[in-house]
Amino acid sequence: MLRIDRYIMQRFLAGIVPVMLLLLALFSFLSLAEELEEVGKGDFTLPDALMVVFLTTPKRIVELLPVTALLGGLLGLGAMANNRELIAIRTSGLSKQRIAQTVTVLAIFLGIFITALQFSVVPGFEREAVHLRGKSIREMGSGVADSGALWTRNGAYFIHVDEVLFDRTLANVEIYTTDEQGRLTQLIQASRADYAGQDNWLLRDVLQSDLQNTQVYEVKEERMLWPGLLSADQAAVLMLPLEALAPHDLINTIVNLKQNNLDTHNYEIVLWQQVSLLPGLLAMSLLSLPFLLGSVRSVSASQRIMIGGLIGIGFYLVQQLSGHLAGILGVNPSLPIMIPPFLLLAIAIAALRHRIL
Repeated sequence: MLRIDRYIMQRFLAGIVPVMLLLLALFSFLSLAEELEEVGKGDFTLPDALMVVFLTTPKRIVELLPVTALLGGLLGLGAMANNRELIAIRTSGLSKQRIAQTVTVLAIFLGIFITALQFSVVPGFEREAVHLRGKSIREMGSGVADSGALWTRNGAYFIHVDEVLFDRTLANVEIYTTDEQGRLTQLIQASRADYAGQDNWLLRDVLQSDLQNTQVYEVKEERMLWPGLLSADQAAVLMLPLEALAPHDLINTIVNLKQNNLDTHNYEIVLWQQVSLLPGLLAMSLLSLPFLLGSVRSVSASQRIMIGGLIGIGFYLVQQLSGHLAGILGVNPSLPIMIPPFLLLAIAIAALRHRIL
């Protein structure tokens, strides 16, 4: 039976691969169109735009895999059903329940795969993409160096950042304050600055030096909240998107922000959306089977693909809307985000039980 199990998994994956390649090509083209708008700004070139699209591909794979699992299952296992291979497999003694278990095992392996991408590959690739995008703001006079250092100005403040880290933090921040004559009146140094939302930054290990005449007065503080450290354009280009953070980085950030009584709602939404991918992937994988374990003559292959596409698009939209709805209403994001995949999983199991019985 193990050979048959492997064959079912191979056919399932054989359906997933072309669907994934097609969706990746479509979404990568849309992403490239956005990146091309930045070509020519600063030092951002066409090869940089192409590299950014390549580096953001793992993140797209993670987001598309649940929908791809449904369509790939309908395509790969649908070919087996049309060729009467599923009937032959059942005749050999493999039950419908065993087929569902085989698909479940494959979905678990795919879940491990996207979890590995989320923890190890996506953050590093997205960090490199952010570094490349940073070339486009050099013409703004912000002085982004190849090493990651940044010089910018906000009113009377001149700000130097040694490095923009991948977890939405700034390393070794210096804030210079000048008077109307351009003379230095204050220097604030911080070992790091964490983004606290709504253009606010939490400075850590702060040394504040006030210059009065020939005297320098120093004050040390563990934390200091500072608004508008980076402009909205700079933050959008230089900071890693929340969706690209690894789950453990999101958890650490949420803990740090809660310790300082700061808003964590957006971080929690993204964290639960990442968690919801796993039950969503399992539900989508199993949902392809009820279309195939019954009579394949009642529904054509094109109809199955169309129905699967509508279900996949609907699920994706519901997941996105549930996150936005949780943010608008200010409710705990776990319930509105986790209910859709588990509801879909329950529907898939109920449909399977109906087909199996």
